[in-house]
Amino acid sequence: MPSSIELVENTTPLETNQNEQSSQQLLLIENEQYLSEAFAIHGTNLGYQTIKVSTGEVVSKELPRYLVDNQPNMIVLDVGFADSVKLLLIRDIRALFDGLLVVVSSKNSEQEQIDAFTLGADDYLVKPMNNRILMLRIAALFSRQNNKSNQVALASLTVGDVCLQPKSQKCFINGALVKLTTFEFKLLKVLLEHQGKILSRDQLYNTLLRRVYNGVERTLDVRMSQLREKLTLAGMKKNQIETVWGQGYMFNNLSS
Repeated sequence: MPSSIELVENTTPLETNQNEQSSQQLLLIENEQYLSEAFAIHGTNLGYQTIKVSTGEVVSKELPRYLVDNQPNMIVLDVGFADSVKLLLIRDIRALFDGLLVVVSSKNSEQEQIDAFTLGADDYLVKPMNNRILMLRIAALFSRQNNKSNQVALASLTVGDVCLQPKSQKCFINGALVKLTTFEFKLLKVLLEHQGKILSRDQLYNTLLRRVYNGVERTLDVRMSQLREKLTLAGMKKNQIETVWGQGYMFNNLSS
């Protein structure tokens, strides 16, 4: 049986305006021409790059194979007059795709909308609709996604060539991920938050270990040495963890 997915020539040329929108690639899944015609008329001006996928009865088998090698920024799925079985395609898509997913339907059904959102849709639109409204809804989703990305960036902590993402507990040196233990991450985070200031062993023990430093224990010193070695091996050159004799530790940005 031939494949039910037919990749059609991009509806907008790849050499469109090189701005933020031109980097957005959309996969249009439909049996008709509703979406591809709308994007052919209005999508060119917005600089979107679109690929149409024609769906058939075995799409649930073919589409996952396609998504394994291709990850667009958004999928727009026209389910037409869908039944509950066809809506399960949303679940199949979500198993391999975590980008934006818009469902377009010919049915103004409250239950179908609930099912679509439950299965993983980001928006649900009923056709026919004004093409400009469709484009505005698409743009609004991208805008909200960009705002969330900016919020993540603001939530990160960067000093020199070290970047920490507290929510995901990830550490990057010059953009490369460095594996740290939970304690090492917390230790580095405290140091970065007090960059340029000496933190005594008493402060660090109280903050990280919730106990008083007894003046003899070497636990923190060993962990600090291991952290320093990991960061150095990972290529940290713009910062250093300095041992201040008789006082504690300080994280210095050498480029400041």
